[in-house]
Amino acid sequence: MGASALLGGLAGCLGGNTNSTGTESGKLVTTNRVGSKNVKATSVHWLLPDASHKQDENPEVAKVYEQLFETWAKDHPRVAMDLQYKTNLEQMKTKLLQAVAKGNAPTSAQVDSFWVPDFTDSLQPMDRVIEKPDDWYPFVKDIVHQNGSWRAVWKNTDCRALYYRQDLIDKYNDGNPPKTWDELIQVGKDIKGNENMAGYMYNGGKWEATTFDNLAMYWAQGGNLVNDEGKPVLDTPANKRALLSVFKFFKRTVDSGVTPQRVVNITDYGRLREAALNGQTAMFLGGNWQISTIKQQVDSKEEWKKWKVAKIPQRKPDIASTGTGGWTVGVFSQDETKRSAAVDYAGLFAKKTNMANLCKAGGFLPTRKSVFEETKFFSDDPYMQKYKKLLTDGRARPGVPIYLTISSEWQTAVGKVLTGQASPKAAVNTMIKNVNAEYEG
Repeated sequence: MGASALLGGLAGCLGGNTNSTGTESGKLVTTNRVGSKNVKATSVHWLLPDASHKQDENPEVAKVYEQLFETWAKDHPRVAMDLQYKTNLEQMKTKLLQAVAKGNAPTSAQVDSFWVPDFTDSLQPMDRVIEKPDDWYPFVKDIVHQNGSWRAVWKNTDCRALYYRQDLIDKYNDGNPPKTWDELIQVGKDIKGNENMAGYMYNGGKWEATTFDNLAMYWAQGGNLVNDEGKPVLDTPANKRALLSVFKFFKRTVDSGVTPQRVVNITDYGRLREAALNGQTAMFLGGNWQISTIKQQVDSKEEWKKWKVAKIPQRKPDIASTGTGGWTVGVFSQDETKRSAAVDYAGLFAKKTNMANLCKAGGFLPTRKSVFEETKFFSDDPYMQKYKKLLTDGRARPGVPIYLTISSEWQTAVGKVLTGQASPKAAVNTMIKNVNAEYEG
């Protein structure tokens, strides 16, 4: 999620033979190639344009990638890297799966963390470039450490959090953000009744964030979507209770007046930011990157500093969870020369300084705890320190085929509950029935 969820539909493949600063070809880093011409081997690296020195929207990110490419090229004078840009997120995954199946996978690739489980058996070990394994967050290990080895370098992540107006929480809840659903509803009702604004908003439309953002409320109760074999398990008694409780909470948000029914049409994080900045909501469930956009779009420091972040309110005060996404770099080639050089490239992102520079430039979160502690940009920022704590309870989506159906059915069920077309119980039953039917074929 985060940047991952917003990709797709990018323009056509990049071409040309100039580097990112417009100089003539022959340099170590050009648009489509990293390294000199006189090399022993040439590897192939698949990536989206925004994960390169051709990043158009953020020059600072482009600069970081160019520096990393140059470092790699200087360290590997006998190996070059052909950059093959992919222009659509889902098509990239499909093509990668097909390439792996046919035995012609690229040497390495940018791999969405969500995809890693699909490629575990094909990804080459990364252990030698993973510094201090215990420094990486547990959710990272859960996904990329498989079959006894690290199978990818998870270079950046994100998380979801409760955003709230401190001045309003001071006034209506003694300065403390709500920790439970009951508390959120009560505080939200007080704000709604006295301030003429929504108490709480969230993604409720037909898109992936409606599932991923709110899954934290299911996961925190111990709920699981699938078992170790990738089979959906929503219909076990404990999981079904947890799922039903989340959908009853959705209904409460609208029935209480705390949340406007129009959240069923929100399919863009920008809509939540606009509601916040326009004085239309006191709290919302959003992504960590949104504090940066709030800063950019208000007139004064005092205005954006009204917004604070906290853990997502849960059914009980002593449980927590948040969804985490982000990107990894994986290596597929078994050719020793290409594989070794590609692992070294991936390893650049495992280094604390490089990870810090990339995350700072792109508004991402590091996947190593020490980066939050030892890099001034992160250690001095109270928001980053809050995200650091939230990531302790981070959880990634299961990288199994049935997840796409689970997510789609979740979104449909939310829409029916919010609009009164179905009760939470009926919506959950239909969701489970459809998911199981799809899995069983």
